[in-house]
Amino acid sequence: MAIGCPNLQTLNIGRLPKVTNICLAKIVNCLKKLTALNLTGLNVVRDRVVHFIVTQCPRLECLVLSSCSQVTDISLVEISTYLQTIRYLDVSGCKKVTDIGIQALTGSCRQLYYLDLSSTRTSKRGVCLLASFCHLSLECVKLSFCKDVTLGAVKKLCKHCKRLKSLHLYGCHFMPDLESINKINKMVQVYHDLCVPPANN
Repeated sequence: MAIGCPNLQTLNIGRLPKVTNICLAKIVNCLKKLTALNLTGLNVVRDRVVHFIVTQCPRLECLVLSSCSQVTDISLVEISTYLQTIRYLDVSGCKKVTDIGIQALTGSCRQLYYLDLSSTRTSKRGVCLLASFCHLSLECVKLSFCKDVTLGAVKKLCKHCKRLKSLHLYGCHFMPDLESINKINKMVQVYHDLCVPPANN
């Protein structure tokens, strides 16, 4: 496929368990025009593989690394170095991703409009970095199940990111103050868990 379709721009090979390092390397070598690549759940995807991808595919604007358990902050540093024009990034479920990787992204990738950090180790510091340095571009941010994100950081994000339209906060350790968020930013739609009252004993 890669050899026969060198002009391919979008490729989704997520959840294909038989994809190997060699196979992935051959694909990337052939498809220099890729702008969107989905590698969801591939165990072969590690930091060195991400380095190879971002250096060989400089046109990538959309990269999905969701549930690639071996991906760490090093991959985000590589992305911030070689894909500074990336617009859509999904690292949800990459539990080794922390604020260090977010800091690298915010330092270089100023065109990000979609960022999924759900189930990573992103904390309030990472969210505040996004608010300070990516406020001109962000439209959708997903922070579900990020246990160390605070309401204060979320409010700062909503205040600074005037283009923000969608914010996912499922499984966070606080109840979003929707009224105050709406006063800060009327455009943003907050998605969160329903507030279930405790059962009477």
